[in-house]
Amino acid sequence: MDKLTKNKKISLAMKGRTLSNEHKQNIAIARKGQIHSDKTKEKIKNTLLGKGGNYKTNHPLVPKSTMSRSHLTAEDVKEIRDRYSNERGASLRRLARDYSVSRHTIHSIVTYRIWK
Repeated sequence: MDKLTKNKKISLAMKGRTLSNEHKQNIAIARKGQIHSDKTKEKIKNTLLGKGGNYKTNHPLVPKSTMSRSHLTAEDVKEIRDRYSNERGASLRRLARDYSVSRHTIHSIVTYRIWK
C-alpha cells in the first residue's frame, strides 16, 4: 500500500464533515472580494454554459425563412454567442437590449436551449 502524504491524510479525515453555520459564515467572509483570474473565469463560464462543451461546436446555420416568426437570424445567434463568450463586459441584459429581445431569450441562446 502506498504511503499517504500529509495532505491526503487530512483530506481523508475531513471527508463528510458538516460545517457549522458559524464556520460557513467565516469562510464566506474570508472569500468575499476575492478576484478570480481570467483562466478561472473561463472555467466557470464553460461550466455554466453546459455539459462538456463538445456539442456546441460546428453547428450548421439554420436559415430564417420568410414565414418565420423569429426576431433573430442564424447569423444573429452566432454573433450573440460569440460576443457573450469573447467580448469583455457583454452581459445578457446588454445583448438583449442590442437585439431587442428578452434576457431569457439571450440566456436560452447562450446556453444552447434554443437555436441548437
